Amino acid sequence: MPVGRPTVQPTSATALVIAAIVGGGLTWLVLSAIEGFGRPVPPVPLLAGAVVAVLALATGLAARWTHRTVQVRRQPVEPSRAVGLLLGGKAAMIGGTGLAAGYATLALRALPNLDATLPRERAIAATVVAVLSVVLVLAGRALERACQVPPDNDSHDAPAASPEAGRSPG
Repeated sequence: MPVGRPTVQPTSATALVIAAIVGGGLTWLVLSAIEGFGRPVPPVPLLAGAVVAVLALATGLAARWTHRTVQVRRQPVEPSRAVGLLLGGKAAMIGGTGLAAGYATLALRALPNLDATLPRERAIAATVVAVLSVVLVLAGRALERACQVPPDNDSHDAPAASPEAGRSPG
């Protein structure tokens, strides 16, 4: 690792797989417990989709701003803001993955009963929120990538020489 240039690794596929397993597994357990107590599974609120859509939009806009500032204009970003943006991107990726898996699990559990109105509505709403969650993951990935500092043109420690170089926030 080059001296004096801190690095942060991109969010790993392993972290996203763990988030998906936890999101889907917790949803499965909660739904099983609700049904085990003889209670109906509640419908998916429209607010869930709206919240995920707003988060995806905000993350996408932050990614665009960060990309323009760091990658295009090559302007420095205040360190605390850069760290916040990087953590926001990582949180969007991990949280969005967990949400996508959870809502996909909810939709899959409703599939056997699609002939009834409530399970069909639940499956459709859960699928919409799962897709919006995937958009959140993609926006988080874009924000995380936008936070990568481009290599200096006159520097000899370019990312090609070391995969970790140039991965520090803002």
